[in-house]
Amino acid sequence: MSDRPSEWDKYLLGSVLFISLLIGGGTASGLYTDTLIQVVVIISAAVVFSQTSGQRISRSVLWLLIFAVALIVLQIVPLPAAIFDGVRPKLLLGDARLIGIPPFRFVSVGVGRTVECLFFLLASAAFFLSVLRLRSEQVSALLPFFFIGVICNGLAGSIQYSLSDNIAIVGLLPFTINAGLFANVNHFSALLFVSIPFVVYYGLFRGHLLSGSVGLIALLLLLLAAGSRAGVLIGLAITILSVVFLSARSRASGLTILLIFTGLTAYTIGAWTKIDADALDPAFGRG
Repeated sequence: MSDRPSEWDKYLLGSVLFISLLIGGGTASGLYTDTLIQVVVIISAAVVFSQTSGQRISRSVLWLLIFAVALIVLQIVPLPAAIFDGVRPKLLLGDARLIGIPPFRFVSVGVGRTVECLFFLLASAAFFLSVLRLRSEQVSALLPFFFIGVICNGLAGSIQYSLSDNIAIVGLLPFTINAGLFANVNHFSALLFVSIPFVVYYGLFRGHLLSGSVGLIALLLLLLAAGSRAGVLIGLAITILSVVFLSARSRASGLTILLIFTGLTAYTIGAWTKIDADALDPAFGRG
């Protein structure tokens, strides 16, 4: 019998992460893809926690997640209506002549959506806690699953932006795909700039400088192509911080850092053209 520890939990959670990045880009309420991801996450987390062995989870992390869940639960607990008098606008209290004066009210003005957010938080917390149960080398091994999901979104975004400035894919998923595999361009941009520290780490600490540099350039170009001003700015800030902090702890040569900052300079020029452009948002009429 082999003494080598099992790796199935790593592949299980990695597959869940990949599926989430592949079909979890919707923004509408009641999508079956979101429900599917939540069910898979909770079942996978339960399987991981069923193991007798595993890393211990810090109590501070547990208390933080308990506090976050309690904060949402508090919003759907009936409270005396007198608490809200003078605090909540009359428009949200409703007309007492039509609905009467209810003895109890909720903090949330949209209980259904709050319950939906609670399930999202529970699924995220379950996945996070199950990852903390893994060994450190298993946690690092989740990175390829994350990269594959980002690459799939990047390829989808590249195809879209190469065809047209505004292309929508309908019928593939239960929501309209507008950027990458996401319904919202800002959410797609968020995935891109969240990936930047991992790509920099992969290039500087794993010895894959060439592929890491290509990946970083691709992410920055996609951020510019997506056109989200917030995404462009946050991507620039995260790239600078990642290079400064991670390069100081790595053995990267000075020439490598110089080349990275040269590329960042070019990206900054492209970012400025996006921010400086005087455009009007057709949906909200904002500048």
